[in-house]
Amino acid sequence: MRKMMKQAMAAILSAAMLISLAGCGGNAGQSAQSSAGTAESGQAETGNTAASNDGISADSPYADKGLDLSEPVTVIMYALGDRPEDMDKVLEELNSKYLNPWLNTTLEMQFLNWSDYTTKYSLVLAGSEPVDLMYTSSWCYYNDEAAKGAFRELDQEWLEKYMPISYPQQPAESWDQISINGKIFAVPRSNATFNGYNFIAVRQDLMEKYGIETIDSWDSMKEYLYAAVDDKGSGISASGQTANREEYLNLWNQNEGLNVLAVGFDFLYPHHNSEAAPDFDKDVFYKYTSESFKNYCLEMAEMAARGVWSSNAINDTNESRAAFENGTSASFVWNETIYDAGKALEEAGLGTYAAYDITPDVSRARGSYADDAVAITTNSKNPERAALVLDCLKGFTEVNNLILGGIEGVHWTLNEDGTRGLTEESGKYAWNSWAWGIQRGDQPDEEGMDPRKLEFREKCEAKEFVPETAGFTFDKSPVETELSVINAIRDEYLTSFFLGVFGDQTEAKFEEFKGKLEAAGLDKVTAEMKRQYEAFCEKKGYNQ
Repeated sequence: MRKMMKQAMAAILSAAMLISLAGCGGNAGQSAQSSAGTAESGQAETGNTAASNDGISADSPYADKGLDLSEPVTVIMYALGDRPEDMDKVLEELNSKYLNPWLNTTLEMQFLNWSDYTTKYSLVLAGSEPVDLMYTSSWCYYNDEAAKGAFRELDQEWLEKYMPISYPQQPAESWDQISINGKIFAVPRSNATFNGYNFIAVRQDLMEKYGIETIDSWDSMKEYLYAAVDDKGSGISASGQTANREEYLNLWNQNEGLNVLAVGFDFLYPHHNSEAAPDFDKDVFYKYTSESFKNYCLEMAEMAARGVWSSNAINDTNESRAAFENGTSASFVWNETIYDAGKALEEAGLGTYAAYDITPDVSRARGSYADDAVAITTNSKNPERAALVLDCLKGFTEVNNLILGGIEGVHWTLNEDGTRGLTEESGKYAWNSWAWGIQRGDQPDEEGMDPRKLEFREKCEAKEFVPETAGFTFDKSPVETELSVINAIRDEYLTSFFLGVFGDQTEAKFEEFKGKLEAAGLDKVTAEMKRQYEAFCEKKGYNQ
């Protein structure tokens, strides 16, 4: 595929810059010294090489790069989720072994819990508490906060100087995907996965009980869910969907063959399994006023009426994954995470599971690099040092494994076959529970990985395509006022649509919803989206 060719070319170019390839991006168990030494040897010195190396060790990979690291600095990074029990222990290892000697810097971590990050995120950035690095994403306020000026703009020269190790490793297309109107306000993740493509995990023992052989379409999925509803003796719900996370809209869009035009915004187009950029006037539409979304809402109302999920789901904030793992729901829809949930179900002896692709003939794209990123805040008092810390976390395999999975030999072990094993302490620092924006592509796979998970990846790779729209980003500033009102209206209705709360009134409520969106200035937003998209296509030379 073209994307794989791009990645291969990037790897070749990076290799040409490196004197020794073996130490960078190689075996996850390599020594810190060889990892650092190889990365250092492959980088040209930046800035004024006459600058002092005071404050750092003689073998620091950042020595002789024209960086002033003479003063000790503390960098504060914010992430989403619950703070791991052994976070402090991991930070002590990270700081003492790498950041202190290499950068004369100490990293501190703060966490915004899932239950309240939506209210606290902007407050942290606008407040007086220090914050240097902030997790962000196309779904986590990246465009909003960049427009407010909360994130520092990063140009290529600055990135090359203050991220000298990881910048050359970063795929070129990742910068296109994170840019807003040609400007960069965050550092994207280094690898892209099929995190946006959804499968359904179901109870295989129940499938056999109901005499259902396979699930390969939207209708056959409903057949299984309705059979689970009718199985009153099982004592479990057909779906664990709650107000906490909608499960079926992405699956519906897959079934409709729809692709997102610009990550983080609600415009779609039918891709017809083609990578070609769509004609805006003929193909592009706003998701929530479309016939497709109306039909989805009617499907959700039907499923709710049949009792697929709890009638009290709108007041339930439990996780649907947890419901599947503990055997209280008969299905779970998401990306390859479903395999981990299924494995937990089976290991607990609560049942068996199987995963099914309801859109087996649909092409699928890797998720955007902008799905996970880290921004340097405008209010940071030490943006250069913050960038260097981020560079260190991303640039070296061993450092990256430490921050993703904890201390080797304590929280995980590296096996002879290159896989990682669990220890008694693994639960105190779960692998990649929060560091999505800094993960590399060479982290070790878990030992005994469910072969069904590997099969999922192989299926996705076999059907992979790279839409020409992948590099298009939308600058919302010309229509920010209208978008703010539109998004507020959207959020007012969506949970009720997702859970089928409106019942027989769904179609009328949809028309009411659609009218409010149009009155809020949707035509203006659409016109601006068209203007920017067609300018992008003209610049790229795409024929629409």
